[in-house]
Amino acid sequence: MGLPFGVRVPALFKTPTGAALLSFLIPGLGQASAGYRVRGAIAAIPALAFLGVLALILAYDRGSLSGLPQDQRWLTSLLIMDAMLFVYRLWAVLDASVLAAKARPDTFQIVGPPSKWLVGVGVGVLLMGIIGVHAAVAELDLTWQHALDCRTGATPCWFDISYPQCGRPFPADAEFGVVGVNHGIDFSANPCQGAGDGPPELTWAGGVTAQLYANTGNPGPDLSSRWPDAQTSPRQCNTSTVAGSDTADCAYDYGWNAAADAYKTAASAYVSLGLASPGATSTPSPNVWWLDVEINNSWRTDVTLNVADLEGAVAYLQSMDTAGIGFYSNQYQWNQITGGTSVFSGYPSWVAGAGSAREAVADCSAKGFTGGRVAMAQYHAVGFDGDFLCQAIARS
Repeated sequence: MGLPFGVRVPALFKTPTGAALLSFLIPGLGQASAGYRVRGAIAAIPALAFLGVLALILAYDRGSLSGLPQDQRWLTSLLIMDAMLFVYRLWAVLDASVLAAKARPDTFQIVGPPSKWLVGVGVGVLLMGIIGVHAAVAELDLTWQHALDCRTGATPCWFDISYPQCGRPFPADAEFGVVGVNHGIDFSANPCQGAGDGPPELTWAGGVTAQLYANTGNPGPDLSSRWPDAQTSPRQCNTSTVAGSDTADCAYDYGWNAAADAYKTAASAYVSLGLASPGATSTPSPNVWWLDVEINNSWRTDVTLNVADLEGAVAYLQSMDTAGIGFYSNQYQWNQITGGTSVFSGYPSWVAGAGSAREAVADCSAKGFTGGRVAMAQYHAVGFDGDFLCQAIARS
């Protein structure tokens, strides 16, 4: 006849695996269960002190916790504390297991002698749990630190800014920057990319080494005063030989013209900063260019016209001396605007929309919305748009 449940359960917690489980939950409890009560009390002091301080903070100063992700010193302290707790909990679990293995014979008479194989598996699972928990805390801490000032060295710190940051503080400690040349729509200028309204954004982004992005759109002939008419190059739009203003060729010309205007705007900004000679029609050094494809700009319902527009923009930038070309968007917007085309699969994606640096890292490992690789992933970084550099941006 089996022993009563109330007898077997306490005895199980005196086995190596049971004692390890107790110390996994509360360090020192497993030692006490194995008969080493004084040792267990001493082992529990750090855990009880930590829980006590945490309880006091939650009771009297809970609001201070919300500011920790924005304080570099606290984040560094948290990382050190996490490492110390990791070592402490590993020791507590292993120590409890070893002490319980020396249990009194009467314990083994109740539950049977411990199987070394089962003990190894049980304790191993607990140790893996400890490693997983503390690794997750460390990863979150490092992500917050990277979002603050990118001094971790794991990934270069990039930010992108444009007209909304005019006259406002720029991100600090940025290693590289991307600047929007437009004022939110094509055929418009960001007033502070060069000398003008407030500190120049191109200077903050590294001057001649800055990366640039231009807004795109395809409003059609009925909505745009900039729509090509009687244009013969690069393609014919509503000419004497090719009639029609609402065609793929016209959309191509519109994209070409918009990219040309954006490029001219950037060249003028460099001139205003003295980084290019007066009257220069090109930027002083080849820049990487990104074409911003978002649904908040005007697009046609016929996605083939939108694709033609983007082909024209790419063709213009290819005709200039650039260091690379890519697209900024996300999969949803790309599908809505282009129908999910793979025409641009040879160009890298700069993925928008991540709510955190951790999500951006995951975006880096996914396939780009163009069908090609992901070069950068944008995320919200303490009031700014931060960017993880996934891969180098090759010349396209």
